[in-house]
Amino acid sequence: MSSRRDVLAGLAALTAAGGAAPAGAAASDLNLDEPEANLAAYIKLRGDLRPDPVYDMVRGRVFGLVDGQAARPLFKMIGAQRTQYRRVSSLEYRADTRYVGVLLDWNAEQPLQRWINPYNDQPCEVPVTRYGPASMRLLADRMLAGDSVSEPTRATRPWFTIGHVVYMVDQIMSPAPNNVQPDADLMNFSGDGRQLADPALTRIPSQLGFTAVEHWRDWMQMDQPGSLWWHVAGAKLDGPRDYPAEFLSLLQAQDPDFFGAARP
Repeated sequence: MSSRRDVLAGLAALTAAGGAAPAGAAASDLNLDEPEANLAAYIKLRGDLRPDPVYDMVRGRVFGLVDGQAARPLFKMIGAQRTQYRRVSSLEYRADTRYVGVLLDWNAEQPLQRWINPYNDQPCEVPVTRYGPASMRLLADRMLAGDSVSEPTRATRPWFTIGHVVYMVDQIMSPAPNNVQPDADLMNFSGDGRQLADPALTRIPSQLGFTAVEHWRDWMQMDQPGSLWWHVAGAKLDGPRDYPAEFLSLLQAQDPDFFGAARP
């Protein structure tokens, strides 16, 4: 069985494998201040303009934040997402998605089933995180729940370039009770702007940088005010066979329906 370090190495290799840029395409051809172009570029970065399943993998670290204390390492994580993107209009796509995430011991990097909370010495049963199947609305400027009724506007997502690399940003804030920090997610999708500008491509290799601050999870049994602080990196895979073998076995055990008919 491969080690967790092999899993990391596999993800690094996938992240680096962007391929050659198409001849004739240039990042300067992009005008992402136009909402239709902005949304199409975002979908090509995040997923696929076609309704084919898109597979992603993420790895990261999770810290505890308490006033007056340094950030405390709590656990690491690994996750997988499967999404299909469907065009509704030039200003809206719908994403049907499911996600499985597993928390890992900080040092051994093995899946956690029980964890001793360092803030209160309480033993905790650690669940696997599962989202979906769920549906989301992706507009040119924001992401909404699938049952929302907001109409698309002509606003756009923030974006910028560094050299040939294009970055597009999603920012999500959730309300919180009094005296509690709101949940806040900041996602940064990046890829080669020359590929993004090529109209023949419906998807391009991309990477994700993700930071989030959220409330304690209920299973942590926390009475002390504070937050979880997530630092996550991810990559879009070419297909389900690109998940490292060790994680693939774990994923299939946790969610046998994750791949649907597309068995790796």
